[in-house]
Amino acid sequence: MAHPIFDRKDRGGFLSGRRVGITRRSLWIAAATIAGGAIAERASAEPITLTDLKWTGLRPTFPLFHATAAGGFAGQVEVRIATRSDPMRYRPFLAFHRLAVALGSRLVPRTEVYAMPLSDLLTALRKDPVGLALLRDELAVLNDGTVLLLVSELISGGRELDFYASPEVRSWRLWAEGSKAVPRDRRGLVSGYIETLVLDFLSANTQRSTIVVDADAAAAAVHLVDNGAAFPGRLDVGTLDAVLVQLKRVSRFPRRLITRLRELDASAAEAALHHGPFAEWLVPRRPLGEMLDRRGAVLSLIDARAAELGEPAFFALP
Repeated sequence: MAHPIFDRKDRGGFLSGRRVGITRRSLWIAAATIAGGAIAERASAEPITLTDLKWTGLRPTFPLFHATAAGGFAGQVEVRIATRSDPMRYRPFLAFHRLAVALGSRLVPRTEVYAMPLSDLLTALRKDPVGLALLRDELAVLNDGTVLLLVSELISGGRELDFYASPEVRSWRLWAEGSKAVPRDRRGLVSGYIETLVLDFLSANTQRSTIVVDADAAAAAVHLVDNGAAFPGRLDVGTLDAVLVQLKRVSRFPRRLITRLRELDASAAEAALHHGPFAEWLVPRRPLGEMLDRRGAVLSLIDARAAELGEPAFFALP
């Protein structure tokens, strides 16, 4: 029996309580069915189970929920649920994560796409009538009766910092740009600041507003969760140039990051972001080419600054 909120007589794939014809939106849903299903199958061989799925109160086009996971993820997770208004909204989040993985960066929490049966999703939502009501008219249900979920590790106990105005981040910036040795208990944070600049520049993510720091002790690390503006359809050239200006001021880089950046040639980038048939591509061909151009610009900058300052000092961060 169908859940009363959703009318199973709608065979167009929306299951929203009314029939729809072949419109631009339904074509997008069809594309999402192919792309999301293929990516979910490849990314998450082990199924996931969610319980206590609850809306966080944030109302973007890609609603954010928290849940307890078992299976492919374990413990507390963040969940973003695909909506009819933007059924492939997961792509920039997943692309940013895969770029970070390709560069050996640990800043981005593990992120995967899952196709969950509608009945399982409704069961997970049964304790959150407000969240269920939010999704009533917006939930994008695919033709096979599943819903795409973007699932990410939750950074428990983390502190949000303004990436540009926070006094802590400003202190990391001064160490990154200066000549004095970075205190041992801040080396990981300074390295994370520089990695963030590189990842945002490569992915043209010009809307970074916050980062998350998970602790106050020497082992504190930076985490990037605000990644939905990566690989935009239209570049914000002015803001992107401002990120490059910040990179030009940096006087030391993590050697491991630059080593992996040198290895990120066209074939490696395509393996990360263009794996499989066209429907599975996370980033269109032109933005991928632009990303590789920006990679070349960063490497040219690195080589020039390393020659100027000397490699031992320039590659002094972990």
